[in-house]
Amino acid sequence: MLRGTLESQTSFTHPFDSIRIGKLKSPDGKFRVFTWNIPQPGGYQKYFGLMQVKNPDGTIRLIELIDSRKRITDAKNEKLTANRWMAALYYQLVQFPTANGNAYILLGYDFNNLFTSKKIIDVLTFDSQGNPTFGYPVFNVDGKYRLSRILFEFNARVSMVLRYNEDRKTIVFDHLSPSSPEFAGDFQYYGPDGSFDGFKLEGTEWVYVRDLDLRNPRRSKPKPVNAPVDIKEPGFLYQPNKYSTKK
Repeated sequence: MLRGTLESQTSFTHPFDSIRIGKLKSPDGKFRVFTWNIPQPGGYQKYFGLMQVKNPDGTIRLIELIDSRKRITDAKNEKLTANRWMAALYYQLVQFPTANGNAYILLGYDFNNLFTSKKIIDVLTFDSQGNPTFGYPVFNVDGKYRLSRILFEFNARVSMVLRYNEDRKTIVFDHLSPSSPEFAGDFQYYGPDGSFDGFKLEGTEWVYVRDLDLRNPRRSKPKPVNAPVDIKEPGFLYQPNKYSTKK
Protein backbone atom coordinates (compact mmCIF):
# COMPACT_ATOMS: atom_id res chain seq x y z
CA MET A 1 0.00 0.00 0.00
CA LEU A 2 2.79 2.44 0.92
CA ARG A 3 4.69 1.62 -2.26
CA GLY A 4 1.66 2.33 -4.41
CA THR A 5 1.08 5.64 -2.67
CA LEU A 6 4.71 6.73 -2.99
CA GLU A 7 4.69 5.94 -6.70
CA SER A 8 2.14 8.71 -7.18
CA GLN A 9 3.70 11.86 -8.63
CA THR A 10 1.66 13.97 -6.21
CA SER A 11 2.85 12.18 -3.05
CA PHE A 12 6.23 13.89 -2.64
CA THR A 13 4.86 16.70 -0.50
CA HIS A 14 2.51 14.52 1.56
CA PRO A 15 3.73 14.37 5.21
CA PHE A 16 2.52 10.80 5.99
CA ASP A 17 2.26 11.81 9.65
CA SER A 18 -0.04 8.91 10.50
CA ILE A 19 2.50 6.26 9.39
CA ARG A 20 4.77 5.23 12.26
CA ILE A 21 7.98 4.57 10.34
CA GLY A 22 11.20 6.48 9.74
CA LYS A 23 10.66 9.43 7.39
CA LEU A 24 13.37 11.90 6.38
CA LYS A 25 13.55 14.58 3.69
CA SER A 26 16.71 16.27 2.46
CA PRO A 27 16.95 20.05 3.06
CA ASP A 28 17.47 20.66 -0.66
CA GLY A 29 14.27 18.76 -1.50
CA LYS A 30 16.07 16.21 -3.68
CA PHE A 31 14.78 13.06 -1.97
CA ARG A 32 12.82 11.47 0.85
CA VAL A 33 13.66 8.15 2.50
CA PHE A 34 11.33 5.84 4.41
CA THR A 35 12.67 2.99 6.57
CA TRP A 36 11.04 0.39 8.81
CA ASN A 37 11.69 -3.04 10.29
CA ILE A 38 9.85 -6.30 10.98
CA PRO A 39 11.14 -8.50 13.86
CA GLN A 40 12.15 -12.02 12.87
CA PRO A 41 12.42 -15.26 14.89
CA GLY A 42 15.41 -15.45 17.21
CA GLY A 43 15.59 -11.71 17.84
CA TYR A 44 16.75 -10.81 14.34
CA GLN A 45 15.38 -7.99 12.20
CA LYS A 46 14.42 -7.47 8.58
CA TYR A 47 14.64 -3.91 7.29
CA PHE A 48 12.85 -2.25 4.42
CA GLY A 49 13.44 1.05 2.69
CA LEU A 50 11.89 3.17 -0.04
CA MET A 51 13.38 6.35 -1.46
CA GLN A 52 11.61 9.00 -3.47
CA VAL A 53 14.07 10.87 -5.70
CA LYS A 54 13.15 14.02 -7.60
CA ASN A 55 14.44 13.96 -11.17
CA PRO A 56 15.76 17.12 -12.89
CA ASP A 57 12.48 17.41 -14.80
CA GLY A 58 10.50 17.42 -11.55
CA THR A 59 9.11 13.88 -11.83
CA ILE A 60 9.46 11.49 -8.91
CA ARG A 61 11.22 8.12 -9.05
CA LEU A 62 10.70 5.44 -6.38
CA ILE A 63 13.69 3.28 -5.44
CA GLU A 64 13.55 0.22 -3.20
CA LEU A 65 16.38 -0.39 -0.71
CA ILE A 66 17.30 -4.07 -0.24
CA ASP A 67 18.55 -5.20 3.19
CA SER A 68 21.95 -6.77 2.46
CA ARG A 69 23.69 -6.59 5.85
CA LYS A 70 24.64 -10.27 5.85
CA ARG A 71 26.43 -9.95 2.51
CA ILE A 72 28.53 -6.89 3.36
CA THR A 73 32.01 -7.90 4.47
CA ASP A 74 33.81 -4.55 4.70
CA ALA A 75 31.21 -2.17 6.08
CA LYS A 76 33.68 0.62 6.87
CA ASN A 77 34.90 0.95 3.28
CA GLU A 78 32.45 -0.53 0.78
CA LYS A 79 30.51 1.66 -1.62
CA LEU A 80 26.98 0.27 -1.78
CA THR A 81 23.90 0.63 -3.96
CA ALA A 82 20.16 0.46 -3.34
CA ASN A 83 20.30 -3.27 -4.13
CA ARG A 84 23.09 -3.76 -1.59
CA TRP A 85 21.99 -1.64 1.36
CA MET A 86 23.55 -1.44 4.84
CA ALA A 87 20.07 -1.41 6.33
CA ALA A 88 19.06 0.68 9.33
CA LEU A 89 16.21 2.78 10.67
CA TYR A 90 17.24 6.31 9.73
CA TYR A 91 16.37 9.02 12.26
CA GLN A 92 18.54 12.03 11.37
CA LEU A 93 19.80 13.51 8.09
CA VAL A 94 22.53 16.13 7.60
CA GLN A 95 23.31 17.75 4.27
CA PHE A 96 26.92 18.83 3.62
CA PRO A 97 29.01 19.94 0.61
CA THR A 98 31.55 17.91 -1.34
CA ALA A 99 33.63 18.65 -4.43
CA ASN A 100 30.97 16.84 -6.47
CA GLY A 101 27.90 18.50 -4.99
CA ASN A 102 25.79 17.82 -1.93
CA ALA A 103 26.14 14.67 0.14
CA TYR A 104 24.03 13.53 3.06
CA ILE A 105 24.86 12.02 6.43
CA LEU A 106 22.33 9.40 7.55
CA LEU A 107 22.24 8.37 11.20
CA GLY A 108 20.56 5.03 11.73
CA TYR A 109 19.73 2.33 14.26
CA ASP A 110 19.91 -1.45 13.82
CA PHE A 111 18.39 -3.65 16.54
CA ASN A 112 20.61 -6.46 15.16
CA ASN A 113 19.93 -9.41 17.51
CA LEU A 114 19.31 -10.44 21.14
CA PHE A 115 22.88 -9.67 22.18
CA THR A 116 23.98 -6.50 20.38
CA SER A 117 22.54 -3.41 18.76
CA LYS A 118 24.22 -1.20 16.18
CA LYS A 119 24.22 2.44 15.18
CA ILE A 120 25.52 3.69 11.87
CA ILE A 121 26.78 6.87 10.27
CA ASP A 122 26.35 6.41 6.53
CA VAL A 123 26.87 8.80 3.63
CA LEU A 124 24.47 9.11 0.72
CA THR A 125 25.44 10.55 -2.66
CA PHE A 126 23.95 10.30 -6.14
CA ASP A 127 25.77 9.21 -9.28
CA SER A 128 25.55 10.91 -12.67
CA GLN A 129 22.37 8.94 -13.45
CA GLY A 130 20.70 10.05 -10.23
CA ASN A 131 21.05 6.66 -8.55
CA PRO A 132 21.75 6.57 -4.79
CA THR A 133 25.15 5.41 -3.57
CA PHE A 134 25.89 4.66 0.07
CA GLY A 135 29.37 5.13 1.51
CA TYR A 136 31.84 7.91 0.78
CA PRO A 137 35.38 8.31 2.19
CA VAL A 138 34.85 11.52 4.17
CA PHE A 139 35.61 10.31 7.71
CA ASN A 140 39.15 11.29 8.67
CA VAL A 141 40.40 9.36 11.71
CA ASP A 142 43.66 10.84 13.01
CA GLY A 143 44.92 11.28 9.45
CA LYS A 144 45.54 7.53 9.47
CA TYR A 145 42.22 6.16 8.24
CA ARG A 146 39.72 7.53 5.74
CA LEU A 147 36.49 5.60 6.13
CA SER A 148 33.31 5.51 4.06
CA ARG A 149 30.94 4.82 6.96
CA ILE A 150 31.08 4.39 10.73
CA LEU A 151 29.50 1.44 12.51
CA PHE A 152 29.07 1.07 16.27
CA GLU A 153 28.09 -2.17 18.01
CA PHE A 154 27.20 -2.48 21.69
CA ASN A 155 25.23 -4.44 24.28
CA ALA A 156 21.56 -4.68 23.30
CA ARG A 157 20.41 -3.71 26.80
CA VAL A 158 22.13 -0.32 26.88
CA SER A 159 21.50 2.86 24.91
CA MET A 160 24.01 4.88 22.94
CA VAL A 161 23.92 8.57 22.02
CA LEU A 162 24.51 9.30 18.33
CA ARG A 163 23.22 12.65 17.09
CA TYR A 164 24.23 15.67 15.03
CA ASN A 165 24.82 18.90 16.96
CA GLU A 166 24.12 21.81 14.64
CA ASP A 167 25.81 24.41 16.86
CA ARG A 168 29.06 22.45 16.92
CA LYS A 169 28.76 21.13 13.34
CA THR A 170 29.65 17.81 14.94
CA ILE A 171 28.22 14.30 15.02
CA VAL A 172 28.37 13.51 18.74
CA PHE A 173 28.46 9.97 20.12
CA ASP A 174 29.13 7.99 23.27
CA HIS A 175 32.59 6.49 23.48
CA LEU A 176 32.06 2.73 23.76
CA SER A 177 34.31 0.53 25.88
CA PRO A 178 34.17 -3.09 27.06
CA SER A 179 33.10 -3.81 30.64
CA SER A 180 36.50 -5.42 31.20
CA PRO A 181 39.74 -5.40 29.16
CA GLU A 182 39.43 -9.13 28.51
CA PHE A 183 36.26 -8.47 26.47
CA ALA A 184 37.90 -6.06 24.02
CA GLY A 185 36.47 -6.75 20.56
CA ASP A 186 33.48 -8.73 21.91
CA PHE A 187 30.73 -6.16 21.37
CA GLN A 188 28.05 -7.73 23.55
CA TYR A 189 30.12 -6.39 26.47
CA TYR A 190 30.43 -2.83 25.12
CA GLY A 191 28.62 0.24 26.41
CA PRO A 192 29.08 3.98 27.02
CA ASP A 193 32.01 4.77 29.34
CA GLY A 194 30.93 8.31 30.26
CA SER A 195 32.95 10.19 27.64
CA PHE A 196 31.95 11.53 24.24
CA ASP A 197 33.71 11.66 20.88
CA GLY A 198 32.59 13.09 17.57
CA PHE A 199 33.13 13.82 13.90
CA LYS A 200 33.39 17.54 13.18
CA LEU A 201 32.64 18.94 9.74
CA GLU A 202 35.73 20.72 8.43
CA GLY A 203 35.27 21.79 4.83
CA THR A 204 34.18 18.68 2.95
CA GLU A 205 35.31 16.04 5.44
CA TRP A 206 34.37 14.85 8.92
CA VAL A 207 37.33 14.83 11.30
CA TYR A 208 37.41 12.56 14.35
CA VAL A 209 37.67 14.42 17.67
CA ARG A 210 38.09 12.82 21.10
CA ASP A 211 36.78 13.68 24.55
CA LEU A 212 34.18 16.30 23.72
CA ASP A 213 33.10 18.49 26.63
CA LEU A 214 29.33 18.66 26.25
CA ARG A 215 28.62 20.19 29.66
CA ASN A 216 25.05 18.93 29.80
CA PRO A 217 23.97 18.79 33.46
CA ARG A 218 20.60 17.26 32.55
CA ARG A 219 22.20 14.00 31.44
CA SER A 220 23.53 11.82 34.23
CA LYS A 221 27.01 10.53 33.60
CA PRO A 222 27.17 6.73 33.21
CA LYS A 223 29.40 4.77 35.52
CA PRO A 224 32.77 4.38 33.75
CA VAL A 225 34.06 0.95 32.84
CA ASN A 226 37.65 -0.20 32.56
CA ALA A 227 38.67 0.35 28.97
CA PRO A 228 41.73 -1.54 27.70
CA VAL A 229 44.51 1.03 27.91
CA ASP A 230 46.74 -0.77 25.41
CA ILE A 231 44.27 -0.32 22.51
CA LYS A 232 44.74 3.09 20.93
CA GLU A 233 42.20 2.81 18.12
CA PRO A 234 38.62 4.03 18.66
CA GLY A 235 36.04 1.29 19.16
CA PHE A 236 34.41 1.68 15.74
CA LEU A 237 37.66 0.46 14.15
CA TYR A 238 37.68 -2.82 16.10
CA GLN A 239 37.13 -6.11 14.37
CA PRO A 240 34.94 -8.58 16.33
CA ASN A 241 37.13 -10.49 18.80
CA LYS A 242 40.32 -9.21 17.13
CA TYR A 243 41.67 -7.90 20.42
CA SER A 244 40.09 -10.44 22.73
CA THR A 245 42.40 -11.99 25.33
CA LYS A 246 39.91 -14.67 26.35
CA LYS A 247 41.14 -18.27 26.13
